[in-house]
Amino acid sequence: MIIDLNPLFNGIKHSIEFDKVVNFSKEDLKNTSIKKLSNVKVNGKITKISDYSLDLTMEIKTKMTLEDSVTLEEIEYPVNIQFNRIIDNNEEDEEYYKILQNTLDILPIVWENIVLEVPLRVVKEEKETIIEGDGWSLNKIESDSPLSNLKELLDMEERR
Repeated sequence: MIIDLNPLFNGIKHSIEFDKVVNFSKEDLKNTSIKKLSNVKVNGKITKISDYSLDLTMEIKTKMTLEDSVTLEEIEYPVNIQFNRIIDNNEEDEEYYKILQNTLDILPIVWENIVLEVPLRVVKEEKETIIEGDGWSLNKIESDSPLSNLKELLDMEERR
């Protein structure tokens, strides 16, 4: 999703607004825990701050399909991201925050923010989770914590 910044740099416009729907391929999802990603709605605005600085503001909305951590069932997880960043072409900035030939590709920025929203684990919000099925059951392991005797040891040390 490449945005032409010439109108900003030539003084024709003070800001550029965009409202797009983008899709990511299964190849993009390959190394993530995202199973499916519905149409990603991206709307935002790029405003010129100075000759070398831009203010990028975006709202990213989508639904990602993830696996339930307990049952491995698919769960739809809504995503609504508010993003704001000043882009000034510093050498310290990541490569995809750079302005190249008066254009800015915001697709990598959108992807980065979606990946950052993926939770470490999700569990279906139902009153009762299925803990057994045809040929399987979920077992709870009852074991002492490696630190369970720590309180006793500390108490003994204080008595000395």
